[in-house]
Amino acid sequence: MSARSSQKAAAPSFRQATTRLEEIVARLDSPDTELEEMITLAEEGMRLIRSSRKILEEAELKIQQLEHPDTQAPKADDDDHGGFSLI
Repeated sequence: MSARSSQKAAAPSFRQATTRLEEIVARLDSPDTELEEMITLAEEGMRLIRSSRKILEEAELKIQQLEHPDTQAPKADDDDHGGFSLI
């Protein structure tokens, strides 16, 4: 197994995802980027956004549990991103 395929198997950290998203945006903004590469980059970006959103939702739930340890915090709603918008 190559290093690249093992990277795909492990979900990136939030910092890794945001760094890669910045790289993707820069590449998408480049006039030298071909259409096929743009599509591939956009797909990768959407996967990273979903992964980052999940990390943020889990962090929000942990914070709620810390703020209210005696009550069970509600599960983070998929439509409510606590004021965060990743796209």
